[in-house]
Amino acid sequence: MDAREIVVLGTLAVAMFNVGVIWLTQRVVYPVWALVGEREWRAYHEAHKRRLLETAFVPHGLGIVGSALLVGWPPDGVAASMVWLALAIPVTMAAATAAYWAPLQFRLSVRSDRLLLQRLLVTHWIRVALISAHGAVMWWIAAVAFA
Repeated sequence: MDAREIVVLGTLAVAMFNVGVIWLTQRVVYPVWALVGEREWRAYHEAHKRRLLETAFVPHGLGIVGSALLVGWPPDGVAASMVWLALAIPVTMAAATAAYWAPLQFRLSVRSDRLLLQRLLVTHWIRVALISAHGAVMWWIAAVAFA
């Protein structure tokens, strides 16, 4: 296995980790926020935020780095449009998160707000779709690269 194949497999692994985390977050973590009492709300969210580095920031950053490496070093047989798509999806997700979901989650970390939580649950499906799409594109790239 050469270095380029390792980049493909590493980026695929990170992308699939991110897919699993985002689905767990959407279907389990965020809906459970409605069950957290007002008194425990801030402590719960502080604990949640402390765990984001290793479960979200680092893996998503690695996905972007791996995808960027593929743009500069595309696997044989993989169309340039696919490696650019593999980069565009997580970059778009990160930008949208910084612009919209991070401020929304910050507001929710300060106080319980049922309407904000509902907005998060509804709009967060966009992030689920983007991260899932990145996983699918990486599967396609890996399938072509290893065919």
